[in-house]
Amino acid sequence: MIHRRVPLPASLALIAVSALTLASCGTSDGSGGDGKPAVADTAGTPSASRAVPEPTRTDRPQISPPADLSYVFDWPRTGDEEKDAVLADSEQSIKAVDLAIVNQDALDPAYLHYYEGEAAAGTEKFIQEYVDQKATITGNYRFYEPRLAVR
Repeated sequence: MIHRRVPLPASLALIAVSALTLASCGTSDGSGGDGKPAVADTAGTPSASRAVPEPTRTDRPQISPPADLSYVFDWPRTGDEEKDAVLADSEQSIKAVDLAIVNQDALDPAYLHYYEGEAAAGTEKFIQEYVDQKATITGNYRFYEPRLAVR
């Protein structure tokens, strides 16, 4: 079984009026590729164990990745309710795409909740590449330094 991780597109369409650009680093050993731990400038920001704001809508899909797939979203809270909601949805959309890969389902309803139009088509193609290769993902992934613009 092939275990590879293709980087997510730099720009995720999450909400019709929002855009989020992520800088992410994912490795199974927590290193930055040179054997040293990957470090982000997070001085003064909450740790990954911070409380994620509860989504205001209850119709979001339940996303439960398998035990061998874990995430650290090292994102500070902004204090702006709308921006924090976009960041929380970003976390869920990333997990939803990965779950579709694990489930080998390019039309998984969980990720389709977060993507529509061209973003959904591109994400479907991304997931289908894994399905075609009968590939999956596993490991630990860390996301940090979000760049967020709400329009």
